[in-house]
Amino acid sequence: MADELVSSEAYLAAPHPGRTLHDYLRIIIRRRWVVLSVFLVLVATTALYSFTATPIYQATVQLLIERQQPQIFDTRDAAAAQMKSEEFYQTQYKLLESLALAKKVADKLHLAQHPQFAKIFENLPPEADKTQQRQAEEHLVNAVQSQIEVKPIRNSSLVDVSFSSPDKELAARVVNTLAQAYIEKSLDLRYAASQEAGQWLQQKLVEARRKLEDSEGKLNQYKKDQGIVALEDKETITAQKLEQLNRELVAAQTRRLEAETRFQEVSAGRPIPEVLNNPLIQTLKGEEAKTIAQISELSKKFGEKHPRMIQLQHEIAATRGKIAAETGYIVQSIKNAYNMAKNQEENLKQAMETHKDATQDLGERAIQYRVLLRDVETNRALYENMMKSLKETTATGNLPSTNIHIVYPAAVPDKPVKPKKVRNLALALFLGAFLGCAAAFGLESLDTTLKTPEEIETWLEVPNLALIPHLEFSGAPEEVPEVVVHQEKQTLAAEAFRGLRTSILFSTPGQAPQIVLVTSTQPMEGKSLIAANLAAVMAHAKGDVLLLDADLRRPSQHQTFQLEKEPGLTNYLVGEVAELPVQRTAMPNLWVTSCGKLPPNPSELLGSARMQEFLAQARQRFAQIVIDSPPLLSVTDAAILATLTEGVLLVIKAETVPRKAAQEARNDLQEVKAPILGAVLNDVPLHRNGYYYYHQYYRYHYYYTSPDGVKTKRRSKATSTPGLLGYLKNRIGPGRAKKAS
Repeated sequence: MADELVSSEAYLAAPHPGRTLHDYLRIIIRRRWVVLSVFLVLVATTALYSFTATPIYQATVQLLIERQQPQIFDTRDAAAAQMKSEEFYQTQYKLLESLALAKKVADKLHLAQHPQFAKIFENLPPEADKTQQRQAEEHLVNAVQSQIEVKPIRNSSLVDVSFSSPDKELAARVVNTLAQAYIEKSLDLRYAASQEAGQWLQQKLVEARRKLEDSEGKLNQYKKDQGIVALEDKETITAQKLEQLNRELVAAQTRRLEAETRFQEVSAGRPIPEVLNNPLIQTLKGEEAKTIAQISELSKKFGEKHPRMIQLQHEIAATRGKIAAETGYIVQSIKNAYNMAKNQEENLKQAMETHKDATQDLGERAIQYRVLLRDVETNRALYENMMKSLKETTATGNLPSTNIHIVYPAAVPDKPVKPKKVRNLALALFLGAFLGCAAAFGLESLDTTLKTPEEIETWLEVPNLALIPHLEFSGAPEEVPEVVVHQEKQTLAAEAFRGLRTSILFSTPGQAPQIVLVTSTQPMEGKSLIAANLAAVMAHAKGDVLLLDADLRRPSQHQTFQLEKEPGLTNYLVGEVAELPVQRTAMPNLWVTSCGKLPPNPSELLGSARMQEFLAQARQRFAQIVIDSPPLLSVTDAAILATLTEGVLLVIKAETVPRKAAQEARNDLQEVKAPILGAVLNDVPLHRNGYYYYHQYYRYHYYYTSPDGVKTKRRSKATSTPGLLGYLKNRIGPGRAKKAS
C-alpha cells in the first residue's frame, strides 16, 4: 500500500493537464442561464425584427458591357495607351452608381411625387427658397442612389444592376429606367467624344501637313548643298574599298615581319635556309671538301712547301672567296626585300588613314541626311494616319451604336429579399449559441475564485485531499448537528470526511502526521467545521483524539460540542492550570480543549514555550491532535502554529476564495517552511450542474457501500435530470470524479 502512495513533492513536480472538452461542457452547464439568456434575447430580437419589418423587394436587370476600342489612332502605341480592362469596367460600375444617373432616373419617373419619396418634400415650407429645394432634391437623389446595387458576374462582361424598394412595381420600373438611362448616357458620351475627336483631328491635320512640307524642303536643300545623289551606293563602294585596303595592309604587315625575321637572322651571322639551300654554295662547298680531302691525303707524302700542296691551298682560298661572295649577294637581297616590304607597309598605312578620313566625312553627312529623311517619313506617316482617322471618325460619328445591351430586363419580383426570415433565424440561432457560450466563458475567466479540485491543484500546486459538499444542519441540539460523521444523515459528506482522514493518514511516507493544523485563507470558510468532523472521524478509526481550539480570537468548538469554555487553552498557557484542560465529548474517543478566556495577545501565547509544552504532553496522551487555528491572511496565529505541527490542512471554500488570496496563504505557509499536507475544497454546492460529476461519484460510492444500494440507485435514476442536459451530465460526470476524490 505504501508503494502506491505519492508524496506531495512528487505530486508538485507532476505536470498539470490543461482544459479538456469536458471542462468546457461543465462551464456551459454551470452557466447555462447566461447562455440561455443571451441565446433567447438574440433569437427573440431577430424574430421580432424579421416578422415585423417592412418587406423589401428587389428587381434586377442584367447588362452586357462590351469593351470598345477607340478609333482615333490605329497604331500599336495608341493601343498600348488604352485604358486597362479592369479600370474600364470599374469606371462603368461607378457610372451606374453615380448621382447623375440617379437624378436622371428620378426626373424621368417623377419620383418626387411617389409616396415612398414624397415625404422628403412634405417637410418643406411653402416659401422654401432655391437652396432648400436643391437640398431636398439632393436628398431624393441620394435616397435613390443608396438603393442601387451593382454586382459584376465574374469572368464575364455581364453585370446585374438591382434596385430595392417596398414597392415591387416601382423597383422594376426604376431599374429598367436606370438601364435605359445608362445606355443613353453612353451614346451621348460617345457622340460628344466623336465630335471633339473630329475637331481635334482637323486642327492637328493642318499642323501635320505644314510639318511634312517643312521637313521635305530641308531634306532637298541638304542634298543640293552636299551633292548627294545616291548616298547608299557611295557608302557601299567606300566601305568595300576600305575593307580591301585593310586586307592588303594585313598582308603587307605579314610580309614585312617575315623579311624582318630573315634580316635579323642574317645580321646575327646565323645560317638561314636561303644560304644553306643555295645550289652554287652547295657546289662550292663540295669542291672545298674535295680539296681538303686531297690536302689531307697528300700531306702524308709531301710537306707544306711542296708545289702540289701550295696549289691546293690556293684552290681552297679561291673556293672560299666564291662562297663568301655568293653569301653576300644573298644577304643583300634579303635586306633589300625587308626594306621593300617595310616601305610597302608604310604606303598602305597612309592610304588607309586617308580613306578613313573620307569615310568618316561621308558618315557624318549621312547621319544628318538620315535625320532629315526620318523626319520626312514620320511626318508623312502621321499625316496619312490622321487623314485616315478623320475620315473614319466623320463616317462613324453619327452612327447610333453602343457597346451596352440589356440581356434580361427586370421583372416585377414576387418575393421580398428582406427580411430573410429563415436565414436571419438560422444566423440568430448560431450567433446566439456562440455569443452565449462566449459570455459564459468570459464570465468564467473573470471569476477568479477557486471552484474545483483541479483548479486548486493547478493554481496552488498542492494536492486536493477532499471535497466537502454543502451541509444543511437540522435536528436537536443534543445531536451536535455540525458533526455529520456522527450521524446517519448526509452520508455523502460523512464519506467525504472519511476520505479526508485516509488522505491525511497516508499523506506522508512512514508514520502519519500526529498533529494536524486546520486553517483557511480568510474567515467564514468552514475551517472549524472541517476540524471538528476531521477529529470525529479520526476518533472512530484510532485511539483518543484531541480537538484543540487554538482560535483565540473567535473560538467556536465549545459551542459546537456544547462544552464549557473554561478552563481552556489560554488558562493552561498563562499557568492557571497545570494539567491538560481537556473535556470528553459525547462521541467515543473524542476530547476537546476549548479556547478559554480571550487573551489580548494571542500570537505571543501561541508562540510561547508553554504552548510547546502543551503539545508535548498532548502527544503522549493522544494518538491524533487536530488544531483549529485562525485564518492565515487575517492574523499571524496560524503561521506560528504551523511551525509546531507535522502537517497543515488548508481549507478553501468553493466559489469564495480568490486565487491570488489562496496563493498568498500558501506562500505564507511556505515562508515558515510549514509541512503542507494539501487543501480541502469546502462547502461545494453539489446540487449545481457544474459539480454534477462529483455528486455522481459520491452517489455511486454510497450505492456501493450502503446496505440499501439497489433502492438508492433506483431513486437516483428517478431523480436524474432528463433531456439533453441530463445526458451531458451523465457523459461528463463520472469521467473526472475519481480524480477529484
